[in-house]
Amino acid sequence: METITNCIVLEVRNLKETLYFYEGILGFQPSRHRPQLHVPGVWYDIGATRICFVLNREKGGDFGEEVPSYINFSLPFCDMEKVRKKLEFYCVSFQELESCKTEKRGIIVHDPDQYRILIAPKE
Repeated sequence: METITNCIVLEVRNLKETLYFYEGILGFQPSRHRPQLHVPGVWYDIGATRICFVLNREKGGDFGEEVPSYINFSLPFCDMEKVRKKLEFYCVSFQELESCKTEKRGIIVHDPDQYRILIAPKE
């Protein structure tokens, strides 16, 4: 197991949608090292980063006029083509990114709570 050096905690409005997106579409597995807290949520360990999604029942079901959450984080993947095909299959809109200077490619996608995610090739 890799040592966790970064931790991101994000509030979500619907835990079921979050699980579907991160586990069903992106293929993540929940962390075995989730602490037993009295807070509904899910923890994912991706490399040295732990991402904790915590249910906020007051966040509401519709974004309405809420400002979208632009918290950016990167997720490394080995097979970018597989990720692209899964996003297309599940009709998840995304934007392809290519840096002119480094020729680094990536995909930008928004999760159900509108968190902006950069999915980049694993280095």
